[in-house]
Amino acid sequence: MEFHKILIAIDKNSGAETVALNGLQLARQFSSEIALVSIIDTSIAEDAEGASPRELDGIIDTHLTFTQQMLIETVFKGYPVKTFVEKGNPYEVILKIAEQWGADVIVMGTHGRKGFSHLILGSVAEDVIRHSKRPLVVIPILQK
Repeated sequence: MEFHKILIAIDKNSGAETVALNGLQLARQFSSEIALVSIIDTSIAEDAEGASPRELDGIIDTHLTFTQQMLIETVFKGYPVKTFVEKGNPYEVILKIAEQWGADVIVMGTHGRKGFSHLILGSVAEDVIRHSKRPLVVIPILQK
């Protein structure tokens, strides 16, 4: 199996660098193209400070774009990377972008939440695993 295009799903959490490093390592092994995808989760209506959904989307977009740019400069260091910042349900957007871009594999992280935390927060990785027609590389992100 060869991976010509690797889609790396990045969120705003601390595990983004770990996921990016693993995706880059895989890309180097196969001389693959890389794309980063980050999602503005539209199910979030307001933040704790009462920002409107539009304001919150703008703040999140800026933060995700900054995170992607930081990773491009520090992790990928000159390796060509395409970027996507999209709005919607995270697992659906990841699968949509993978399909549209023609990804051969999806690399993403999981925090491995269990119990009530998992029930309330859900698991994007779990949803992608259940619905993806593409191979996945799921990187465990250790909670500090």
